[in-house]
Amino acid sequence: NEGEEMSFLQMSLHGAVMIAVITILRALVLNKVPKKTFLVLWAMALVRLLVPFSLPSRLSVYTLFARQIPAGSDATAASPLPALPAAPVTVTPQVTAPSAQAVSLWAVIWLAGIAVCALTFAVLYIRCYREFQTSLPVEHDYARRWLAAHPLRRKLAIRQSDRVSSPLTFGVLRPVILMPKSTDWSDEGALCFVLEHEFVHVQRFDALSKLALIAAVCVHWFDPLVWVMYVLADRDLELSCDETVVRRFGGARADYARTLIRMMETRGGGTPLCSGFSKNAMEERITAIMKTKKTTIISFVLAAV
Repeated sequence: NEGEEMSFLQMSLHGAVMIAVITILRALVLNKVPKKTFLVLWAMALVRLLVPFSLPSRLSVYTLFARQIPAGSDATAASPLPALPAAPVTVTPQVTAPSAQAVSLWAVIWLAGIAVCALTFAVLYIRCYREFQTSLPVEHDYARRWLAAHPLRRKLAIRQSDRVSSPLTFGVLRPVILMPKSTDWSDEGALCFVLEHEFVHVQRFDALSKLALIAAVCVHWFDPLVWVMYVLADRDLELSCDETVVRRFGGARADYARTLIRMMETRGGGTPLCSGFSKNAMEERITAIMKTKKTTIISFVLAAV
């Protein structure tokens, strides 16, 4: 009905405003606050886009606007209006068919868009998953030692395949770190960075985060700002992992950046539910890595604000 349509459009509008604000903030302070800041902000935008209700708050900007609007309308209502002569009242039947038809047409177009987007992402994932199923387990001493040193409640496996050209991670309940078949297992210095990066993705359930982003894109496929969020949030997942790896290794920024540059090959095809150590906004990632600093009180306060 019209009420549900207006509620959905309002939800989409609020989400679009949030995405625009986050995008501007990201451009201004990307390398001045911890990268997790933007993951929190994108999560808030996702909640606004996917949850069909909101909780009112006195601190909300929308609440402030709502307080100002009635004040103006009351002033207008208080102004005297000249009396108008009475006119004959003509009762005309209301025609509701076009409105209902318009709502129905919009619903059909919206649902068709959701179906097309969902089908596209599903086909991409199934195609990649079938390719990944042909991978083989890694039988190497370093891989076994690394897995023993990184315990996880879920069963984590390291596999390799000739279908990928850069490392990636897929799966939620049984995550897999997929390495290229051409991986040099004797280069333990680079391997520790690469595997740690993928391990952070697994620890944070980034596959579920990407699934939420895909859901938002499918539901709000008509909004270009939601597609902007999908691209930028995916980048911020990688940037946050980079920042975590650099801090875990005591600030080995230059070595980590060189390893990242050597992994610049682009994977063939789309991998919507996978997290990869790939050429995703490479210049932005290298710049962010080299500017990674310890979290200070100032940066923490700025992130909180």
